Amino acid sequence: MKNTQWRITHASAIGTAHINQGTECQDRFACQTIEKDGEEVLIAVVADGAGSTTDGQIGAEIACQFFIEEVTDFLNSQDAAVSSLNLEFGKFWISFVQQKINEVAEKKEKVIRDFASTLVGAVIGENHSAFFQIGDGGAVFSTSGLLESYQFAIAPEESEYVNVTQFLTDETALENLRFQSIEERIEDLILFSDGIYAVAVDYQTNQPHEPFLMPMIAPLRNGNGNNLNEKLESFLGSPKINEKTDDDKTIILATRK
Repeated sequence: MKNTQWRITHASAIGTAHINQGTECQDRFACQTIEKDGEEVLIAVVADGAGSTTDGQIGAEIACQFFIEEVTDFLNSQDAAVSSLNLEFGKFWISFVQQKINEVAEKKEKVIRDFASTLVGAVIGENHSAFFQIGDGGAVFSTSGLLESYQFAIAPEESEYVNVTQFLTDETALENLRFQSIEERIEDLILFSDGIYAVAVDYQTNQPHEPFLMPMIAPLRNGNGNNLNEKLESFLGSPKINEKTDDDKTIILATRK
């Protein structure tokens, strides 16, 4: 699609814990727009490979690749629309991705748990949107871009234990998948991995921390798009952020023109 209605920026930065351990960044992301019946649809996904695994980054890569591919294939089918996406589609997709990861695991003589990853995915149409989430991370949206308008598409889960979450590769993944359909025109979308949770969420209210998120998306909203990916990556890897978190950090920011 030549004249996209979306401005998008995104970046990942390795966490200091991974630098100290000599391991790579295990976050992955993907983002693209497609055309469906004259309507532009934004598909975005962030996946966080489990730090306790050997190949979490590969699981995250597979998850992102096949989220984009399967949503695109679904929407390209004859009578499908963003409003057709539902929890059952998500469960079908998880079963499919688990099968793909298992094939890779067998070739490497490993088990599927070695490829554990979370996932936060969003599909944004003109007036309908669908969100899928398993594990931590966040999907935030606004219908106006105004102060006090940013909200979670899927409310954060309260875990009894710190750093405990669910993964796509779990046997219980189908039950743990969370889904939300929104029938409003979304203007701003922000997806992020667990690495920036400490600065992106107001822990007192359990709501998006607008003093952090709004300045990040402001250059996009204002049309100042020069070198934003590089600037964003530098910011995520800065001492200011690394003081708050030692985890890998990934964010996708998108706003309609």
